[in-house]
Amino acid sequence: MAYNFKNVRILIVESSPELFELFRGVFKLFTVPERNIDSAYSMDEGFEKFASGNHDLVIIDWLQTPDRGIELTRKIRMSDRSPNPFVPIIMTAGSGHENRVTRARDAGVSEYLVKPFTAKTLAKKIERIVENPRQFVVSDSYVGPDRRSGRGGYEGPERRQQTAEQTESRMGGITAKEAE
Repeated sequence: MAYNFKNVRILIVESSPELFELFRGVFKLFTVPERNIDSAYSMDEGFEKFASGNHDLVIIDWLQTPDRGIELTRKIRMSDRSPNPFVPIIMTAGSGHENRVTRARDAGVSEYLVKPFTAKTLAKKIERIVENPRQFVVSDSYVGPDRRSGRGGYEGPERRQQTAEQTESRMGGITAKEAE
């Protein structure tokens, strides 16, 4: 990864000052100037800093009181006060359980990073965001990256691209209208 991070603004919302320092140290290795790294230690402080800043990347801890990181992600994505609902968001958590990853994805997280992590793992998540950004979906109930990551290796038929004839034959000769 050979990127120029000198003008990148990052907001880190982390409940632990020690973990914030770890993140800051990793970003210093990536040549992000310290003045471009903002910290917040709660959901409310994080949103206020995001709303008044011009951040290019947000890292949010799960913030378990309860699930405030999920709530903050949704607020960044859906609030009228959000200056950039399309900002990449990396969520960090001490657990990689499928239920948590799914909840984070459904809130609009771009990437999910399990603690403890290495600088290399964080770099890979950032590289994925930069090199392979997912299209954003905007609806009444969801704003965020397309939840189909393209990493699953799905081998089945592309149902969304089937013709009406294919759908009709699969339904035993009845049309979709008749099936309703």
